[in-house]
Amino acid sequence: MRVGFDAGPMRSAFSGIGQYVRCLFPAMFTCSEVSEWVAYIASNTSPQTLPLRFPSHVSVKDSTSRWGFGRKQKEGDPLHIFHGTNFKAPDYGQRHTILTIHDVWLPRHPEYSKKLFGQALSTWKLGLRARQVSRVVAVSQFTSREIQEVFQLPSDRIAVIYHGPSPDMVPDRDDQKFQEVRTRLHIPARPFVLFVGGAEPRKNHTLLFHAFAQSPRLAASFSLVAVGELESRGASLRVTARELGITDSVCCPGHVSSHDLRMLYSHAEGFVFPSFYEGFGIPLLDAMACGAPVITVQGSALPEVAGEAAIYVDPHDPEQLGMQIERLVGDRVLQTQLQSKGFERVKQFTWERAAQDTLKLYRDVLG
Repeated sequence: MRVGFDAGPMRSAFSGIGQYVRCLFPAMFTCSEVSEWVAYIASNTSPQTLPLRFPSHVSVKDSTSRWGFGRKQKEGDPLHIFHGTNFKAPDYGQRHTILTIHDVWLPRHPEYSKKLFGQALSTWKLGLRARQVSRVVAVSQFTSREIQEVFQLPSDRIAVIYHGPSPDMVPDRDDQKFQEVRTRLHIPARPFVLFVGGAEPRKNHTLLFHAFAQSPRLAASFSLVAVGELESRGASLRVTARELGITDSVCCPGHVSSHDLRMLYSHAEGFVFPSFYEGFGIPLLDAMACGAPVITVQGSALPEVAGEAAIYVDPHDPEQLGMQIERLVGDRVLQTQLQSKGFERVKQFTWERAAQDTLKLYRDVLG
């Protein structure tokens, strides 16, 4: 079997889709049924700059565009399977194609797109591709239902394959190393609550910031560490903190390395993930894998991922969120219970299982 895949997303160090490619395919590279893997990346990308070293049976080829890829197939570079990992698939020239759709956030909420017409066109193209490919991979049951509704795709054309946590997310309670991280990221020397998601509107940082602003106890005794993009689609973490008068309580280090993120998860009093919409929600698993007690919201795929290992709040109710954060940080027994549940929950999601399910899908498609 000769399998090609879109390796481009792995260049993004901080995206969930990048993590998907970096974690899933190495877990499949050991499969003896696949004689050769072909990783397609843009021509201006050197393989030496990728965050992953490929084994000898993985070749790297140019895929500047989907159209270029299709032409290559017609010119005698055939594959048994092509796996589109980032919403995109060849326009022509490939018989058996798998397409992973991670979410349908922008088709559902085009008002958040920077270009409404461009988004409408992208949505139309994605729906067309979803109906043309051999099979679609959805990363959760929630996303599968969304794909069925938005693109009118039958459920038997969709395979649900879950993600796993980041491999390097494990508890790390080394206090000396954490003090180095705290100093370097300018995190105040007091307990903190962690948020990972940045300023993108759907991540709903404003709910958490309002919860802090409305709780004198939280604002006075705890820091809120908000990791991720500082500005996105007209929203700003620092502007929100300034407008709510909680600048002294909020630390915004931007994107951080996986080492630093592991330290933050491991030392946080709690992790809050209030996103309006997630196709999956890898940060939930990363937090649980590191032992951080989790608070999240009802909606999208989050309950499907977190199960009973989290406290749930209304994504529009900052007062309720503030009360639950206060409850969590003041109750060590509750923290321990959530940690234990989180460790058990995260065992249900592994990249090895995702690899097995994906390889089975390849076999099913080839018959």
